Amino acid sequence: MDLTKEMQSVMEPLAKDISALCQINSVEGEAKPGMPFGEGPARALQAALELGEKMGFRTENFDNYVGHIEMGEGEEMVGILGHVDVVPAGDGWDFDPWGGEIADGKIFGRGTLDDKGPLVTCLYAMKLLKDAGIPLKRRIRVILGTNEETNWACMDYYLHQVKPELPTVAFSPDAEFPLTYAEMGMLQYTLTRPVTEHLRIQGGGAFNSVPSSAEIVLPAALEDALKAAIAESENSAMFAYEMENGELKLTAKGVGAHAAHLEEGVNAVSYLMELLSRMPISGELKEVVTFYQQHFGTCLFGEKMGIAEEDEDGGRLTLNIGKVFVKDGMLTFWCDSRIPVRTPVQKIEEKVQEKLQGTGYTFAVASKENSLYVPKDSKLVSTLMEAYRTVTGDRESQPMYSGGATYSRTIDNCVAFGCLLPDQINTMHQANECLELKHLEIWLQIMVEAIYQLAK
Repeated sequence: MDLTKEMQSVMEPLAKDISALCQINSVEGEAKPGMPFGEGPARALQAALELGEKMGFRTENFDNYVGHIEMGEGEEMVGILGHVDVVPAGDGWDFDPWGGEIADGKIFGRGTLDDKGPLVTCLYAMKLLKDAGIPLKRRIRVILGTNEETNWACMDYYLHQVKPELPTVAFSPDAEFPLTYAEMGMLQYTLTRPVTEHLRIQGGGAFNSVPSSAEIVLPAALEDALKAAIAESENSAMFAYEMENGELKLTAKGVGAHAAHLEEGVNAVSYLMELLSRMPISGELKEVVTFYQQHFGTCLFGEKMGIAEEDEDGGRLTLNIGKVFVKDGMLTFWCDSRIPVRTPVQKIEEKVQEKLQGTGYTFAVASKENSLYVPKDSKLVSTLMEAYRTVTGDRESQPMYSGGATYSRTIDNCVAFGCLLPDQINTMHQANECLELKHLEIWLQIMVEAIYQLAK
């Protein structure tokens, strides 16, 4: 099967359709009638469904929780699971995060890599197969979620309220190539405590993102101490402050990253807390900072919380503080742990609760997922790996485990497959998220081959 000429002819419209979908700000917002996760995700879902209809596919919208785009006939079905919601843009962009600008051989915008770009690529792969009239024995269904970046309520609704027919085999293009056969367990939780003083601290935007910025308002009397602390810090370039309305506004700039790749980021909240710990603060702020340093600090692996774990098949436990804020007299931390495949999520949950006893903080689970494991010698893994190798010629890369959490773990016989290539810069959840057009062409080639091999 050689569709090289046909693929080249769709590269320009493919890039434009990715750009158009990325121009929709689909960060989760306040629920509205008929829009369970706000206006943005609902608009993005509708736009994706309209693109599917334009391509000649069957579509269905399940109350703006989930959508289907389907082609072909057959009793069995290939599933492609992805999402149209995105994480907040954050700071530090050189391009409009909602502009979808195509420049310097790249498409810039939130969602180009995670996960709008991969989804549109899969739709174009399906269309190429359809237009070529290539016979397939299985139907192909793209399943579009709208709440993946927060708590997966979309898939909960889909699986337990809609109760759809489930795919025979499936993949989620929401990770990396070549393939992820095991996904670590995940525990996302909040820690809250009441505050009576007027604390003004905030940073981050999502459980699963390393905060790229954080800020706090301090009394003007602390200016000399703040100057000294910054001067003595090994990370002084991260900090800046200004006098505003007779108070100090201190800002820390880190490096955003996905919580599955903590080592690629620099947590602005953690380094802000570390700086504050070396200043003569008092009252509830000192209590908060002391708690943070004792339980989190700048560690990435949960050592201070007493939950460090590691195993051969499922990696090393990580702990990300994704957000801090004060609202209605309550200080809240959003926490995200990725847990090795062989470590029960319940064990970590119990350890955290035990560690918090007597601290004054209330623990509440926001989301938890058990690990995913599909044997490396399974038919699904072998087929997808061969599709990747056929297109790229890469026989060295092997199936891997990941700290990422994809929809793969919501159904049986499903793995994460693509779309980030081994030599591709990962800007997911970061400023200037972008997709290089030269990589987009390879994505399309791989997806055509993979979908064909699974559906033929």
